[in-house]
Amino acid sequence: MKDIRSKKKNLKIFYGAVVFSALFLIISLIDDFDLGGLFLYENILGYDFWGGAGKIIGIDVFNEDYREIDVAGENEISFYEEKNLSSPKKIDVSKLKDLSALRKSSYIVDKKTLMTRDYFNVDKFMSTDLKIKKNGDFPKVLIFHTHSHEMFKDSDPDNLYDGIVGAGERLKEKLEEKGIKCIHCTDRFDMVDGKVKIIGAYERMEPTIRKILSDNPSVEVVIDLHRDGIDESKKLVTVIDGKPTAKVMFFNGLCRILDDGKLVETEGLANPYLPENLAFSFNMNLKANEMFGGFSRGIYLNAYRYSLHLMPKSTLIEMGAQNNTKEEILNAADLLAEVIAEVIT
Repeated sequence: MKDIRSKKKNLKIFYGAVVFSALFLIISLIDDFDLGGLFLYENILGYDFWGGAGKIIGIDVFNEDYREIDVAGENEISFYEEKNLSSPKKIDVSKLKDLSALRKSSYIVDKKTLMTRDYFNVDKFMSTDLKIKKNGDFPKVLIFHTHSHEMFKDSDPDNLYDGIVGAGERLKEKLEEKGIKCIHCTDRFDMVDGKVKIIGAYERMEPTIRKILSDNPSVEVVIDLHRDGIDESKKLVTVIDGKPTAKVMFFNGLCRILDDGKLVETEGLANPYLPENLAFSFNMNLKANEMFGGFSRGIYLNAYRYSLHLMPKSTLIEMGAQNNTKEEILNAADLLAEVIAEVIT
């Protein structure tokens, strides 16, 4: 009798799994259905949800619950703490040569990957030449948005420039005031047939951005500007020079993922510029802390590639979150321009 009951239970589990899988397959094949309603994710550049041979490879599920992030030094790095005042601070870089100290001071590491000594050498970061060439009135910085639909607390959703695209325009204006000519691409890579479709946005982005870079060989810096999505009970804001200012976070994909306890290269996601990418974000985070303490949340490391393989000085930056105001975001854009200019000029 127990065997019969056990078999019936196993059959129920089996059929339940079959039904769920079939339902998920049907949903995922419907173009008009927003999978973002089911999962919070950051799309993986180069990873179709269905692999090249029709095999499910997987989706990078970006868990927005900070308690689920595998972090060293959680008390040392304040990710979601609202502060009333920020001030510059001098960083003793020599203390960051220890990998553990470096991680605690500067990095948030997703549990899908790891920091290793071969990639994180502070001496190499500091000696990397990140300065742009002075060769006339040509564009040096390209700003774009893989996820152009991202808005803020008081944004008008019908006005593209009320969201992250507007933040990109402000960043461009402030950089150009400093003599750094920019291109701001406002193409909507996360829109298909008039609807938001995040899956595939990184793949749709790449041909356009590569064409812009080909047409403008003077560009040396590529910025993919986003905003984060966090728990509504938290807010990424600080006060700098008396102004409420959204916090920023730098982002790197390491192209290496933990597989059964081993760190392996992510298939099809090579990035020849990874050392320069890491040096770029390290120096911007360092400079942000030196100039405006509390402005940067640190550098987030994930396993994949995103848009960071386009140039040596490529970066992905999260500016604030969905519950920041436009005022806080624009103030952040002003300070970010100062940090970038300090690093590249």
